[in-house]
Amino acid sequence: MIHGKKVAAFCVAEVQNEDIQSMMYPLYNILEQNGWKTFIFTSCTSMYFDVPFDKGEAGVFKLVPYDLVDVVVIYARTLQKKSIIDDILFQCRHYDTPAIVIDDDDRRLGAIHINFDESDAFRDLMKHLLEHHHIRKLNCISGIPGNEISEKRTAIYKEELEAHGIPFEEKRLGYGMFWGNPTYKIMQEFLKDPDDLPEAIVCLNDTMAIMACEVLEERGIKVPEDMLVTGFDGIVQEKYNVPRISTCRRDMDKFGEFVYDIIEKRCEGGETEKQYYFPYVFDASESCGCKRISVLDVNIRISEMYKRMDSSISYDRSMTEMLARVVKLEDHKEILQGIKEYVQEDMWFCFNTDFAKLEQKAQESGTEGGKIHCYDKQPFTNTVITDRFFVGMDKIKKKRIWAQDLVPDWDEVERRKEPVIFYVLHNQEEICGYVAAFVKADKYLRFGNSIQRIQKLLLHLDNAVSMYTSQTVLRVTNRKLVNIQSEIIARFADLVEARDDSTGQHVKRTGEYFRILGRHLAKNSRYAKSLSDRELELMCKAAPLHDIGKIKISDLILNKPGRLTPEEFEIIKTHTVEGSKIISSTMANIEEEEYLKVAGEIALYHHEKWDGSGYPHKLAGEEIPLCARIMAVVDVFDALTSKRVYKDAYTLEKAYDILRESSGTHFDPEIIKVFMDNHKEIEQVFFENSTVE
Repeated sequence: MIHGKKVAAFCVAEVQNEDIQSMMYPLYNILEQNGWKTFIFTSCTSMYFDVPFDKGEAGVFKLVPYDLVDVVVIYARTLQKKSIIDDILFQCRHYDTPAIVIDDDDRRLGAIHINFDESDAFRDLMKHLLEHHHIRKLNCISGIPGNEISEKRTAIYKEELEAHGIPFEEKRLGYGMFWGNPTYKIMQEFLKDPDDLPEAIVCLNDTMAIMACEVLEERGIKVPEDMLVTGFDGIVQEKYNVPRISTCRRDMDKFGEFVYDIIEKRCEGGETEKQYYFPYVFDASESCGCKRISVLDVNIRISEMYKRMDSSISYDRSMTEMLARVVKLEDHKEILQGIKEYVQEDMWFCFNTDFAKLEQKAQESGTEGGKIHCYDKQPFTNTVITDRFFVGMDKIKKKRIWAQDLVPDWDEVERRKEPVIFYVLHNQEEICGYVAAFVKADKYLRFGNSIQRIQKLLLHLDNAVSMYTSQTVLRVTNRKLVNIQSEIIARFADLVEARDDSTGQHVKRTGEYFRILGRHLAKNSRYAKSLSDRELELMCKAAPLHDIGKIKISDLILNKPGRLTPEEFEIIKTHTVEGSKIISSTMANIEEEEYLKVAGEIALYHHEKWDGSGYPHKLAGEEIPLCARIMAVVDVFDALTSKRVYKDAYTLEKAYDILRESSGTHFDPEIIKVFMDNHKEIEQVFFENSTVE
């Protein structure tokens, strides 16, 4: 109970289906009139296919607060995954919560079952045709061969023919598979012989009966003047058909009273049966000529249908617009802000607390994005973050609640008459949270329209959540791949540098020196465009590969302790061209074009000199790419301050003097000036990354 009021929990799938709404609404209505509160836990799919999306949808049934509700009503025919029904009933037994199972083929432990008895109604239909209309040529369109319902109704058809002295003829029986297309083909067979047409056609459901009427109209055969047609089930579409179908239907208003009486008796401790049956009734209407529906009634129903269609189309358009707005958002908060103006019912959005930390989860859990919340494994965190979306509110009110409390404001729930409907928020099978919404239910049509809007909003929100989740995981994964790639490049460059007896820190130091120089040069408008954040990042990533061409040089030359011969120096000089070739040939399929260009330029031109005396192409001044001019400075500085097999390390002061002396000949004067102006930062990197001898 909640605040002294009894609570009923409806567990149902595909409540957006009007046939299911027609079954639920009368029961909700009578419960509300008698002081009950109603919670509806629903999924958008029947879960028949058991795909990942269905598994995510199933999470809504984990929300049922068995310790609060007084009865659980399960609409079993809508839930095609039977294990979910078993899970719900297990919890009912655990909490000693009464359970009513409606329209289930199985008899499950610890529940009151209510099924529909159709046999008497179908016999009444047959007798009506045979006795009231005196039909003798009576064809039957059955359902699926071997199907229990189909075979049962077909058996009654044959029994009633025999009871009325009419021999059964195989040609008068066809199987329409309970669907339109097969029925169309069967009708063609029935109408092949114009001299032996049936007087009436008994269809074992309304869908087939509607199709039969359409085929007869195509042939110019009038219903009911030339031929009678009957159906079964009383589906919603039948209300809009002309002629209205004579059918067997369930009186849902009486059914609501029937179920309510059982619920009250069970909750009050009275004796109840384990199994109840509610009968279908035969409703003779237009298609057998026993009732004339007024044109006004038809117009009213068609008008209602068009209003619903128009409303649905308009809302679909707004949902598409909403999805287009939130598709590329990078923050979950922006998703809720993006949908705010499209919410037409009062509702709470309740997110698992770690959904806000999705990027962190993805970082910690790899490409799976921290997938831990699913139907079988803690679908909801202990607490959830709720965002209150009440129509007309200016601001979203955020609050953290215990998930077991379900909604943040029970006073609000108790105060209002409307039922509360719950949907799960998920990305495929991964559950992110749930939504609790008030369904407008003062009239049946408003009840259906309200549910349709909520369901469509939730489906589009699920799409937005899925895209946000996927994009977040993709961003994290890409960053990881880039970091791994950069690490591999740096280690590879270290290996190359280690061949000429460097300390192994050369690559790291030159990269840091490069970043300092680039950052300060970018402050000059002359270089700002060439050294944007993006360009500088590419250059710093490429800098470690400046000497990769040395892999092609013999160790005997690289590590020669004495002066190189002119021939040996010519070989050394080839490392620039070879480095450029290696980058273009080995990285073309794994790196973007901009990176390849920068890396190739650094490797090829970092030994060119400002005065044109360098190698390999003797470029001068600004003919040398900026990235290579920067690399030239930091590479020489690090070589001067590092010990090699052929020399000792110079002091910083001596290295600075050499750079100043070479400004305007070896090096770009502007780069040398910036280097000297920021030598304190350079020295910090030097001391942090140098090996003390």
